[in-house]
Amino acid sequence: MTSKENLLRLLKFQDPDHIPYGLEGVRTFWHRDARFFFGNGVPGAVAWTDAWGVDWKLGDVNAEESFHPITFPLESLDGIERFSFPDPFDHGLFADIQQDIENVDRDKCLLMLSNPGCLFNRAWLLRGMENFLVDMLLDPEKAEALLDRILAYQEAIVIRELSYKPDIVYFGDDAGTTKALIMHPDLWRRMIKPRLAKLIGMCREAGCFVILHSCGRIGDIVGDIIEMGVNVLNPVQATANDLSALKEKARGKLTLFGGMDADLLVRGTPAQVRDMASHVLGILGDGGGYISGPDQSLPFPRANIDALRETVIRDGKLE
Repeated sequence: MTSKENLLRLLKFQDPDHIPYGLEGVRTFWHRDARFFFGNGVPGAVAWTDAWGVDWKLGDVNAEESFHPITFPLESLDGIERFSFPDPFDHGLFADIQQDIENVDRDKCLLMLSNPGCLFNRAWLLRGMENFLVDMLLDPEKAEALLDRILAYQEAIVIRELSYKPDIVYFGDDAGTTKALIMHPDLWRRMIKPRLAKLIGMCREAGCFVILHSCGRIGDIVGDIIEMGVNVLNPVQATANDLSALKEKARGKLTLFGGMDADLLVRGTPAQVRDMASHVLGILGDGGGYISGPDQSLPFPRANIDALRETVIRDGKLE
């Protein structure tokens, strides 16, 4: 069974051969303005401004994963109509990846197109986290107007992505901290869920699988995530969630992707990594519906990554 076939069977809950390590058999592409987390796609960038006017800089951890927004350009919700949004119809968004997308061997690989920071994340990147959370409570009409403008941009992007007939569309929109949701679940359901559901619905109606990335403790909204039609939830942050409880909520309905404690992968020994990986595989891999991998991207010691991969290969066979 090829990696592509195995992953397809897993996503359909149809008895895959093994638990994959990461998205085996998937080729992933980001359009130009979706690379804002990574130096706008410029290798070696230490500071950059994304298409929405947010300034970013690298931190001190490593040159690929430690990045921070340092400005929030939308000073007031009164300025929404005057604020210049990027153009989702700009030909250049997909120009440099179009040929690569067309060259993907679809017999061997699944094609995934990625939309990080797509809705709530983009709103707070424009306003600042604290400001936008206050906006949602004290000025909900204008907060929703901002979310609607962001949604209109993302809908146009998804229409363009669907023209490439991807197998998977990825949305990133963090909703959790390590302790709880960023906001009350009812507020998330009122303001974020229906808009996110529109984007997810567009993809599901087109026959695509959908991966939703949301860090943190998000058990309170897993039922909503399933209801929206999400196929895969990532990254299943190990220290923020009760993995057994999350598995029971997801069983047979939602594939979980991640769950391997990144902090232990950074600080632990290979032996500790093997023990952790076996434990997580036993919980999240039970009955299928699991893709293994670290719950965050960090600079892991090679010996620990090797120990993780070896354990997944050894213990990840499914009968």
